[in-house]
Amino acid sequence: MSDSGFQHSEAFLQWIWENLLFDFTSLQTLCGKEVNILDAGSVNTSDGPDFKQAAIEIDGLSWHGDVEIHTKAKNWNHHGHQNDVNFNPVILHVVADYDASPVRCQNNSSPFTLNLLPYLSKELHLFLNSFENPTALPCTSGLHFISEDVFHQQIKKAHKEYFEKKTNDFFRFYDPELLPSKAWKHALIISLWDGLGISHNRVAMQQVALQLLKNKPNTVDESLEKAYHIAGFRSADSSIQWNLKSVRPASHPKSRIKEAVILSHQIITQPFQNFLKPGAVELWRAWFKNSSLKNTSRFQILFGTVFLPSLYVLGNLFAYAKLSDAALDSWVSLKTPIPASLLSKFNTLNLSDGSYRKKLGAVHQLKSYCSTGSCSECLVLKKAILS
Repeated sequence: MSDSGFQHSEAFLQWIWENLLFDFTSLQTLCGKEVNILDAGSVNTSDGPDFKQAAIEIDGLSWHGDVEIHTKAKNWNHHGHQNDVNFNPVILHVVADYDASPVRCQNNSSPFTLNLLPYLSKELHLFLNSFENPTALPCTSGLHFISEDVFHQQIKKAHKEYFEKKTNDFFRFYDPELLPSKAWKHALIISLWDGLGISHNRVAMQQVALQLLKNKPNTVDESLEKAYHIAGFRSADSSIQWNLKSVRPASHPKSRIKEAVILSHQIITQPFQNFLKPGAVELWRAWFKNSSLKNTSRFQILFGTVFLPSLYVLGNLFAYAKLSDAALDSWVSLKTPIPASLLSKFNTLNLSDGSYRKKLGAVHQLKSYCSTGSCSECLVLKKAILS
């Protein structure tokens, strides 16, 4: 870190402390005592010190109390902490200031002072600059070192998290008042209609599916006619609202409804016991082989984001681990055609192994980590700035 001091906000310094994004192996206080962080404390969202209930070992002695963070040591007095009883429990004053000097509390005690500047890496400084002035992803535009192995570990982590999210999403459409077999099939059907409605007409597709399931037409043609009627394409009295702006012909509701009806018919007519087998993951391929549907990239994505999570849930519902394991194993090895535009932000990484481009976890990585600024939870950043 530059000798000119910490050039970023106090909020960043708090974030650095909370996530231990510094070299904490050889810390020393201003007075030369060794510091070992047992617990950085919990973020305080009320009045008082920034972190509560921290545990810090100083020269072999354990201290339990609060931690206050300042970019400049003089801000302790500028903020009036020397006269505020709320700051009496502070055991450590953490700063990023080469001109730091000890401070005192209202009860005349003097907490230890730790200057973090010598322990902050150049990589972290580069990252913070990029984060405050983003042109792309902060870690791709500033950091000099990106471990390819760690990147793929992070994608693997995100891939697993995405599967967990999709299994939870499945329960949004599961009606516990129905028989489990019926509730599961209905949830699968509605989930697929929802997926086929992405991104303009998810709610509308759900509404059609819900009403169609109540009518139970016998054939695909009857179901399709009924679905078009419910959707308002055969009647003017439908309450369902469609967003047709910028919708391509292949994604028009009429086309998606037809695909959804065909797939729903395959699910409804499939004996339920066939789903309770590890080989149930192969049913998807059979449905496309036995129907007029083409297994396009959209359906390949739905196989991963809807069908496999539904089988995982089913295995758990019926305590059949072989089914859940088969679904999870299929997810782990799943390769899905993902539009290159969705992952374009990773282009500057220049990775030799591009296998992540067929992992749905890469999409989850961008949405749940990169786009939300959850960098502190990402293995890539931690490896880069702590190496």
